[in-house]
Amino acid sequence: MLRDRSLGRKRSMALREHALGLEALTRFADGDPLWRVHEAVFAVLALESEPVDPRL
Repeated sequence: MLRDRSLGRKRSMALREHALGLEALTRFADGDPLWRVHEAVFAVLALESEPVDPRL
C-alpha cells in the first residue's frame, strides 16, 4: 500500500532537493563565491543519502 511507503516523506525530500538545487544555481549565476554554491550542493548530497523506500 502507498501509505506504507512514506510517499509524503519522499515527496517532501524531492521538493527540498529541488529547492536546494535552484538555490545553488542562483548563487552560481549571481557570481557568489564557490564555497557558497557548494553549501547548497552539499546539502542536496546530504539529503540524497537519506534512506528511502526503493519501491518508489
